[in-house]
Amino acid sequence: MRLARIATLMAALLGVLAATAVAHEAHLTSTTEYADSTQLQGSARNMRLVGHADLGMRGYNADVWVHEQYAYVGSWGFGDWASGGEERFCPEPAKSGIAVVDTRDPARPRQVAKLQQPVGTSVEDVVVYTARYGRMAGRDIAVGGIQVCGGSRYDAGIFRGLIAWDVTNPERPVELGRRDTGCCTRGLHELEVQHRADLRRTFVYASVPASEYDDAASPSGRRDQQGRGDLRLIDVTDPRAPVETGNWGVRRNAVPGLPAPGLGCDPDAIYGHSAEPSADGKRVFVAHWDSGFIELDVSDPARPVYRARTAYAANADGDGHSSQFDEARNLLFTADEDFCKTSGSSTEKGFGYLRAFRRTSAGGWAQAGTFKTPNAIGTDDRKAGDYTIHNPLLHGTDLYVSWYTDGIRVLDTRRPDAIVEVANFVPPAANNPVQPSQRGVLTNTTQVWGVAYDEQRDLVYGSDMNSGLWIVKRTDR
Repeated sequence: MRLARIATLMAALLGVLAATAVAHEAHLTSTTEYADSTQLQGSARNMRLVGHADLGMRGYNADVWVHEQYAYVGSWGFGDWASGGEERFCPEPAKSGIAVVDTRDPARPRQVAKLQQPVGTSVEDVVVYTARYGRMAGRDIAVGGIQVCGGSRYDAGIFRGLIAWDVTNPERPVELGRRDTGCCTRGLHELEVQHRADLRRTFVYASVPASEYDDAASPSGRRDQQGRGDLRLIDVTDPRAPVETGNWGVRRNAVPGLPAPGLGCDPDAIYGHSAEPSADGKRVFVAHWDSGFIELDVSDPARPVYRARTAYAANADGDGHSSQFDEARNLLFTADEDFCKTSGSSTEKGFGYLRAFRRTSAGGWAQAGTFKTPNAIGTDDRKAGDYTIHNPLLHGTDLYVSWYTDGIRVLDTRRPDAIVEVANFVPPAANNPVQPSQRGVLTNTTQVWGVAYDEQRDLVYGSDMNSGLWIVKRTDR
């Protein structure tokens, strides 16, 4: 069975190689032009394939990070809330963990180690950085967000929160410390790391989603038994002993107009999904689903202060997922993870897409532009797949974006009011070895979760949930 899967994948890879060999000359356009059979082969425009690692065909690969020519790929576990069952898939230890991949030869990437999380959990998001302060200064540190997937979120015996590892020698990682975010959420979902030069400290800016959901079984009346908000600030200056310093939530910290009304087919204005810090670490943008992207002043990490937020139009579907802050131009690029291309007559049709917001003279945010792939528009009902944006990554004025079934997209944002796509790479569809699927289409379509950029070598990395790690290079410059 495994040999058959590998043979199928290699055949698909040959199709991609053929497509990428002529992509620059032929200027292949987006996957709107492809029939389902061509989608299986993958496609490219102004990008060429460099290398691929299937990560043991473990399935449900999550986000990717690149540090010192090593890639780190998380693994996903989830609950099936739609059918009423709290547990649906949780990776076994042999297939879980953050895969550490040596890409010093990018044409032949190979997994050399794994950052293992506790049994019954997933570790979707990972950041790797070089410590600047404290006794660990100069060491390379990886931090991962841990969530419950192998049992009830009420099971306090299952760890959920933050784990830090020393990856100075990435092939021999050593766990350093943990911070449990407490009962009874699933745990820490997404995170970013930023150094505070003014404080000589380093912080994790993290989301613990659904902390403020109502829960009659909790002493606080919320899922988080301490009544904390979804944003958590965790001091990792000493990664051997992470300390939570502050938190913020749309219900805990009463602000007029928040939470906003729920929108679309997944209405939720309380859910805090991710946090994007500024370069100096004094501001953070929290993706609060239908409440928009909320800007907080965290100059004092113990006392976040609300400053402004983006707002959705009445006909929008919302679902604010992640963002990138362009400090040089005072722009905020935001991604809406919307899987429902039709949410009713009063809501705009299509999947989630990119928005650009510009700072106003009054200190707020006004939408300046948008970008959708042709498939994200949602007018072609013949296509099966998740054509929603996921994570954007800003480098200069270029945005590298993971777009699920639309693969990796590269966007030129020099004009935020007229964003254009300049390159793309769509890996071939591969069957997920884990059954059952989620959303019904996950098993056999391209599902690019994360994107990373290696500036030193001008390489782009994409993590596909089904087929593993892809390394590509632009050919348009």
